[in-house]
Amino acid sequence: MPIILPELDPRSTSTTSEQISRFYESAIDDGRVPIGDRLPPIRVVASRCQVTRATVQDAYRRLADRGLVEGTVGRGTVVLTTTAGGDPASNGSARLVSPYAEAALRRTKAMAGAPTLASEQACVANFAELQPDDARFPIPEWRAAMDAVLEHHGRELLGYGHSAMGLDELRELLARRSEASDPALRGDQLLVTAGAQQALDLILRTVCSIGDTVVVTEPSYHHMHGLLRAHGLQVVQVPFGPDGLDHAQLTSVLARPSVRLCYLMPTFHNPTGRTLDIAQRRDLIDAVSSTDVVLVEDEYQHSLRCRGEALPTLRSMDPRGRTLTVSTVSKELFPALRIGWIAGDHKLLEPMAAVKRFMDLETSPLLQAALVEFMKRGSFDRHLQHLRVELGRRHEALQLACAEHLPSECRVTDPEGGFVAWLEMPNEGQGDQLAELAVERGVRVVPGRAFDLDGSPSRGVRLSLTRATVEEIHAGVRVLGQCASELLQLQTAAQPFI
Repeated sequence: MPIILPELDPRSTSTTSEQISRFYESAIDDGRVPIGDRLPPIRVVASRCQVTRATVQDAYRRLADRGLVEGTVGRGTVVLTTTAGGDPASNGSARLVSPYAEAALRRTKAMAGAPTLASEQACVANFAELQPDDARFPIPEWRAAMDAVLEHHGRELLGYGHSAMGLDELRELLARRSEASDPALRGDQLLVTAGAQQALDLILRTVCSIGDTVVVTEPSYHHMHGLLRAHGLQVVQVPFGPDGLDHAQLTSVLARPSVRLCYLMPTFHNPTGRTLDIAQRRDLIDAVSSTDVVLVEDEYQHSLRCRGEALPTLRSMDPRGRTLTVSTVSKELFPALRIGWIAGDHKLLEPMAAVKRFMDLETSPLLQAALVEFMKRGSFDRHLQHLRVELGRRHEALQLACAEHLPSECRVTDPEGGFVAWLEMPNEGQGDQLAELAVERGVRVVPGRAFDLDGSPSRGVRLSLTRATVEEIHAGVRVLGQCASELLQLQTAAQPFI
């Protein structure tokens, strides 16, 4: 096990001792320091973090006072339990799952999703789920493509395939579809995966080791948080706001020796819908240019652009060859089609293909071949064009409704495509209050705390346009405007008179 050391924030209002104590408490809870293992020696922590031994001793004493650790002469400081009250015996042969799997499970249980409607409550608008509208699935066209490949190539497609990298023809077609944003991309630079989620898992398995640090945006894609915990990784959040990433903070974080990977969504970011412009992309590449940090851009919605010009991928801008682009067709077509891919340098893709071979042998040859047929028939392009037009109508309706119904203190992002937008209240925690109040009136949104690593109170809510028609968007935003006005009035009334 590598030595896991805290990353101290000199700007924090907490004392250094408190920061160290909280860090190791979190590391014990999420399994990075399992029950029965030792915390790093006090002298090592003091030396590496450039603090006094007395400061580290005080931090360890805090943990001991909570019953989490026990310091013994000759043995060091041993982890006894978690804040959830784990059994020390569970660290031995009787343990059912790894502490990292337990950490992922705790993250899953703690994830704060959209409040649900009461059984008798009519739905005015559903802005919650981020999954394609099943009413728009291209079922007849997909069935025709599947029938065609089964009829002509059924014997070979129903057996094992021969390449963990994916079907060559599919890789070439996917590369061609990326010409607008990555014109130099070739098919042999793609690894086909079972959806984007497997792609992210493969990258973490191949690039990172237990105890490494991964940088994510704040807010960020919530399912990535649990995946990072499952791999025993430390996580640092960097704010992602109207002006893009906090460049100064990102540069500072990337300088830390423990940082191995940076994960972000530069186009139609989930949950905010924001996109890094060309200047912000150049700043980001400049920030990583002097490091060995692997940059992962999750472009799962990049093809759903309704207006504006396509922007270059970070991969195409990175002269180091250390950026990986992850994408998928699940959001464009339907989630059951578990086909995604990773674009990157061969030195990164080849070990991933080897790991994937031991995980699942390969992504389904039948589904890959059917997707090739679906593309060659023109069905993909026709479906995507209709989807873009409808998304454009929904985004336009959202902006008109927000301008009409939201209080002036509220802000909403105006994405040029993708499925999501971000509505923000003026104060922390008001986004969570808005979600709770709106669901009582038939409108579902996802509170911003779901997209924070620690579930911290948020001022925002995510609005997904996959399930709401133009009419429902207008009706739903009217309700959100009423709820927001009431929350702001309550805030004003609660302020003391001076």
